[in-house]
Amino acid sequence: MTRGEKLDATKVTTHAAAGEVDPSFAFRTGKTVRIHTTASTRVEDTENVVAIIEGSDPMLRHEYVALGAHLDHLGRESQRAARTGAPEVPGKDDIYNGADDDGSGVVALLQMAEAAAAGPRPKRSLLFVWHTGEEYGSWGAKYFTAFPTVPLDHVVAQLNVDMIGRSRPSGDDAPEDQVLSGPNEVYIVGSRRLSQDLGDTCDRVDRAFLNLALNYKYDAPDDPERIYERSDHYEYAQKGIPVAFFFTGLHRDYHRVTDEVERIDFDKLRKVAQTVLATAWTLANAPDRPRLDHVATR
Repeated sequence: MTRGEKLDATKVTTHAAAGEVDPSFAFRTGKTVRIHTTASTRVEDTENVVAIIEGSDPMLRHEYVALGAHLDHLGRESQRAARTGAPEVPGKDDIYNGADDDGSGVVALLQMAEAAAAGPRPKRSLLFVWHTGEEYGSWGAKYFTAFPTVPLDHVVAQLNVDMIGRSRPSGDDAPEDQVLSGPNEVYIVGSRRLSQDLGDTCDRVDRAFLNLALNYKYDAPDDPERIYERSDHYEYAQKGIPVAFFFTGLHRDYHRVTDEVERIDFDKLRKVAQTVLATAWTLANAPDRPRLDHVATR
């Protein structure tokens, strides 16, 4: 930028909200930047939804295997445009349905809870939490781990499902879809970050049950997408609870109004949900809780 040149904040905000990229520039050394902005406070009410299926063992039922998904999404395009100043996307439907993000996880968790309630109870209790406000910084998970309804040191592990309903269709060459997993594949993130035991259990249950291909692409500590830090499980990990995050990959409809139910691979969604429930069931019946090997770091 040259001397006296002003940065148009409205233009930058509008372009960023629309996903557009302006040419980069560098400030000259010695420059002083002054930013003037206004702030407003808006109070909104929202809630987590919590359910417990009590375990059968008189002692172990006071420990919990937690399962989570997030029930919020992004509202309407017109609402986002009003907040950010971005132009509205033309079209008759401006609703962010979030069928994959995270409608897929929400319905999977409901089905897991229904199946667990109908069958024999495991030894430990199952703690189901549908978190609110994940899209705005994991508000619900932050709140629950700060004000838990059960003692956090009694939670032996947390299994998170967020965006588990998509597969890359055959012949799809869209660049945004290239990291979508296959119809018999799922990404698993964080399962060994804190506990080798938890990672080994996830692998063992998967091989013995549906044998999905567990992909560890996003589990690398230097993952540029930082997927490990981007969903509700991370708040549990910060409290020293071993976590495993199940995820089928980003796609062209991520955070767009086109994330519709017609694009969901329901057969895959079922297989991932069954695998997660089988893992939770195994953890709930294990003689010992997963051993904590590492301390969580931000």
